[in-house]
Amino acid sequence: MKKVNFAVLCAALCLTAVTNAQQYRSYPVNSGKDNANGVVYCLPQTDIVIKFKVEKTQRTKGIYSESAYLLGIDNAALKNNVSYRIKGAEISQKISPDYNRQYIIVADNNTLVEKTPAGTIKSITAKGTNAKKTAVNNQEAKPNGEFEAKPRHKDGNAQAQNSLAVEPTYEQKLMQQGLLTRYPQMSAEKAVSEIKRLRDKQIELLCGSWEGTYMNTTVDYMYKQLDEIINSYVSLFTGVQTVSEEEYVFVITPEKPIILEEDLIVPVCKFSATEGFKDLNESGDGVKITAKIHSYSTTEQNAKGNAERYMTEAQKRKMEKDGAGVYYCTGQDVRVTLYGTESLGVSKMMKLMQYSSPAFTTSNDSNIIFDEHTGGIIKMW
Repeated sequence: MKKVNFAVLCAALCLTAVTNAQQYRSYPVNSGKDNANGVVYCLPQTDIVIKFKVEKTQRTKGIYSESAYLLGIDNAALKNNVSYRIKGAEISQKISPDYNRQYIIVADNNTLVEKTPAGTIKSITAKGTNAKKTAVNNQEAKPNGEFEAKPRHKDGNAQAQNSLAVEPTYEQKLMQQGLLTRYPQMSAEKAVSEIKRLRDKQIELLCGSWEGTYMNTTVDYMYKQLDEIINSYVSLFTGVQTVSEEEYVFVITPEKPIILEEDLIVPVCKFSATEGFKDLNESGDGVKITAKIHSYSTTEQNAKGNAERYMTEAQKRKMEKDGAGVYYCTGQDVRVTLYGTESLGVSKMMKLMQYSSPAFTTSNDSNIIFDEHTGGIIKMW
């Protein structure tokens, strides 16, 4: 009797395991499967994010620039101008959905399919599974390519950050601070006289000609205050130079070349020392910035990695009918290097998901966790 009860118990446990087992299959979206009973997802593609740091120098003409010779100055700014200099560049990556590679996963009621905000697969697990969160050491780009700084859009492709707002003229700011006195119709000659008078005051201060007794720290403070006022007047002749820093972000999504042995050259933007960064379709002069993408794979290796290529027609038809477990991609290693008229000295290794052919699992009952930043499989059990 005990043996019979034990056999019944085993059969019941096996039946429960079969009943609770998850089942899912994946098909191409054009396979005719009912989308209402499945989850449509995309394989990921890698976007290359290029961020430039630029030093912007604005030189403003002084109101007495033409009379700078009165102070013996021969390099005064005679007109307003702006110049730009590239200080550095960074290359990172993020993923986005590849709408040319869409699939539908049809799962039973015991299977939980989660997608990322980008539309790629995040995980496939049995309901009730306590899947441990797997940390991904990938800090190259925030999910979905978000940056903390609030950008000011220059156009659909470029983003400029930390730009200077329109400010009062230098003279107006000095007057607001009480550091500059301007009289109506004040001439350059009178401004020179004022500079001479203030310098004489400095000499008197150092010589002790001022009434009263002052501590050394007080004398030093008064001398510096006079010096600041003098420099303010001098700037009316020399002009003012303001230096600020800006950031521009460009995103490119390279397509897989037919021949992997040939480097892919992708135009990114244009740069001018007088106009800064511009989008490729903007008018005006500028050096074209390009990204050279060098693949470490070959056309032959890529063909061998495509499992579907070596299937017979009968096997392909059977897989289209029966479905695969889940489609995913592994990516291929490439090196991205930035060039202007010459190399910018910025290069980075990364994986491009669109460079690899779709792969698929044959298992249809495994728990799988995917990397949200690359789309590859992190864990499968």
